[in-house]
Amino acid sequence: MHSEELVSALRRTELFASAAPERLARLAGRGFVRRFAAGQVVFTEGEPSEHLYVVRTGRVRVLVTSPRGDELTLSVLGPGDTIGELSIIDGAARSASAEAVGATELLTLPAADVRAAFEADPALLLAVAGELAAMVRRLTGGAADLVFLDLPRRLAKLIVAEARETRTGTVHVEVGMSQSGLAARLGVTRQSLNRALSGLVRRGWLSADDGGYVVHDLPALRRFADS
Repeated sequence: MHSEELVSALRRTELFASAAPERLARLAGRGFVRRFAAGQVVFTEGEPSEHLYVVRTGRVRVLVTSPRGDELTLSVLGPGDTIGELSIIDGAARSASAEAVGATELLTLPAADVRAAFEADPALLLAVAGELAAMVRRLTGGAADLVFLDLPRRLAKLIVAEARETRTGTVHVEVGMSQSGLAARLGVTRQSLNRALSGLVRRGWLSADDGGYVVHDLPALRRFADS
């Protein structure tokens, strides 16, 4: 991949959007692209943090695993998102694992080069602080939902957040993962997820469609999630 394409990929991120062209060129010159198949592990919790990743295509699931093997999905990241800012700042081991949801391309940047760029440019430090603040807000909201919302409402809230209108005018949700993965994203068992999905389908609010869902009544789902 040409350096210009890597610079363009960096420019599309929140983290590097305001960086000087020459700084992006230097980082791009040190970067390379890695390709992952669906389910392939990008890194595991506890391993050394040697790279920052930028999602070019596909999606990446960030998760933690209990000693019994239970999984909790912390976030699902797509094109333009970055992975590993926390470890760039403190140099500690990975605090979570990451795996590709589908075929995925990641722009891979050596941690030492990214850290040097942060140290040289206060604007980048402010940008990474903003990224970390957004992460904290997202995790805080997720923790509140686990406590205050039952599973059907958490599921409805996720569907509303992921819903996109297609060219034909229908509203579609592409969860981009298996039902087991979706259950892990909501912190429940697959059986519990199936019951919650069936309830929303029975109400006529959505129906299954080729690995995703067609939403028939988005306002009703939104009202239900907020009730």
